[in-house]
Amino acid sequence: MAEEREPEQIRRDKKQIRWVDSEDPTFEGGITKTAVATMSNPTAKAFNYTAELYLDVTKVASSGVIAFTLAPGTQQPVSFPLTMPLVEGDFPVYLDVLVGGVVVGAFQATENVVIVISPEIVIGPITWN
Repeated sequence: MAEEREPEQIRRDKKQIRWVDSEDPTFEGGITKTAVATMSNPTAKAFNYTAELYLDVTKVASSGVIAFTLAPGTQQPVSFPLTMPLVEGDFPVYLDVLVGGVVVGAFQATENVVIVISPEIVIGPITWN
């Protein structure tokens, strides 16, 4: 049975997911786009982080693991390149942030990514027999 969803949170892998604002993007399958998230370290210590942005819990597309370091009390934009899957659909966007292999933040975007595949045709030369 599916776990009930509360208005502002859900739980995944026993870790509370926080919602993060996002645009409502629609992309063509197969193209590469870059998502940018501003990361902040509110603590008094520098940390080496790793993060992964992915579509759907099945990870139909993933940025791979991105490493970055934040000094105490600083923030910086972190880029997540992602090649869109070659399958149409409406996919939730997740972002997991870890320190030393431990999840310190699990986020879900407020808007899903929609993948479309537009009709196209390539015509070679016309020949006569």
